[in-house]
Amino acid sequence: MKVHVIEKTNNFKKLRDNIWESGGWKLNESKAKELIGGKIYFHKERQEASFYGGTVKGFRVEQDGANQGRIAFEFQYHQECRNIRTDRTGWSMKMKIIAEPEPGI
Repeated sequence: MKVHVIEKTNNFKKLRDNIWESGGWKLNESKAKELIGGKIYFHKERQEASFYGGTVKGFRVEQDGANQGRIAFEFQYHQECRNIRTDRTGWSMKMKIIAEPEPGI
């Protein structure tokens, strides 16, 4: 799976070498689990190419503050996840999830 998200404020936290976190995403835990191993692309606007991204390694549910109950994704940055575009259809709020077809289907 792939997820494209709108991130206008560069709200990233470095966890360790080349591993980052981006939080505050309104998504249920079961869908977040499905995204592990997939790509995440960060855009300033829906129609702009991604400026950052990587492979989703995990997530956590934020426990307090303004983002309580929202998802924080842990991801490994990949240069090839920059300058990726997606079409304007399929967005819901600030997020677009694309399910990739199974190989051979």
